[in-house]
Amino acid sequence: MPKTQSKLVTIIVTGLALFSMYFGAGNLIFPVMIGMTGGNNTALIITGFLMTGVALPVLGMIAASTQERGEPDGIASRIGRIPGLAFTVAIFLSTGMLYAIPRVATVSYEMTVVPHIADGTESDSLHLLVYSIVFFAAVGAIALNPGKIVAHLGTYLTPTLLVVLAVLIITVVVTMDPVSVEPSPDYASNPLPTGLLEGYYTMDAIASLVFSVIILRSLTRHGFSTRRKLILGSTLSAFVAGIGLCLIYLGLAAVGTRVAGHGFTDGAAGLAYAAEAGLGPIGQTVFSAVTILACLTTAVGLIGSSSQYFRKLFPKISHKAMVAVQCLVALALANLGLEKILEIVTPINQLLYPIAICLIAVALLDIFLPGKLYWTYRLSAWTAIIVAIPEALWATNLETFVFLREYIDMIPLGEVNMAWAIPALVAGAVGLIADFSQGRLRPSKTQAQVPAWAD
Repeated sequence: MPKTQSKLVTIIVTGLALFSMYFGAGNLIFPVMIGMTGGNNTALIITGFLMTGVALPVLGMIAASTQERGEPDGIASRIGRIPGLAFTVAIFLSTGMLYAIPRVATVSYEMTVVPHIADGTESDSLHLLVYSIVFFAAVGAIALNPGKIVAHLGTYLTPTLLVVLAVLIITVVVTMDPVSVEPSPDYASNPLPTGLLEGYYTMDAIASLVFSVIILRSLTRHGFSTRRKLILGSTLSAFVAGIGLCLIYLGLAAVGTRVAGHGFTDGAAGLAYAAEAGLGPIGQTVFSAVTILACLTTAVGLIGSSSQYFRKLFPKISHKAMVAVQCLVALALANLGLEKILEIVTPINQLLYPIAICLIAVALLDIFLPGKLYWTYRLSAWTAIIVAIPEALWATNLETFVFLREYIDMIPLGEVNMAWAIPALVAGAVGLIADFSQGRLRPSKTQAQVPAWAD
């Protein structure tokens, strides 16, 4: 993006880039699955999905924009230096080269290449190796220039992705009629809370804290150099991304209702069928293009953000070397298989998401309060961690921790995997009272400081 462009163009391009970073393979197939199996509860399910899969990430980006000088790990520093560092490193690893990045490579391979090769052939591993080499070569080439990642994504790749998606969705919705089916057992009762959980598991709220590294630096380079301007620019860019996600999710859910009742067990198969039925012979090509673009843009955003963050921890390592290392690690994991890593990452995410939500909520509150909150951040996040530990242990699927489920479900919202929420809310309220009683809710000079991203 040239520095002479208008603020409006900067916000639109940045918002489109952010959209493409959020929109990966999971985001492509989850809404389709909701439409396929939600039946007459689809509207309620997708509403819940939009609340946690769109609104929460948008709020996360706004919250991340409030970081200031002296906060090396962004708003995570507000829960304490050591906990903040541990949390930030964990999210950059779990949403980066150790899981999310190799995952998008393997998912795009499975959705676009595997249908065209014989099942069970010994050459499958070779196909995956060749595909992943090409995939990560493209990702690395785009991510090598951190100053142009947003420009590449927002100006070229995302518009292409949106055009192809629009063609696919509109064609299918216009040419195919919705099918009435009974809601699946998962969606038959409590459809709204179930939709909330579906959006919760996209992990895009955590991704906001990762992608903010690129987004905030890009906005700063284009004139959003004060704290007020940066928050405004981030807010508007996040809304652009959020509107795009809402429209695409609703469209994909509508596509899902058109292929309901056809016996598909996953959203990818349903979407592939819809593409072929609606677009004919070129349908599979269009479906493949959407999948590869969605996975490519997400991987670029994750590697670009992670590289910039880890360079702060290891400044002697060049950006090119950091990108190369991450691409090579992700390439190796993509070809070795991710099942074991998923067993490790899932419990970690059970710890990370509650912390992220607490940080986002308190940071948003902090925008509108004078002074600077202290105990509100710490008590809410620390409590969330403590309560989430049993959930994380249970998620390991080890027999040793099976008994924990009974006790977790005794806590309010425990049955929907959010046992941490009420205790964290109470602890946050106690922290707010403590901050008020200690005189922290007063205007301070730190609120007028230029963010660290202005350097």
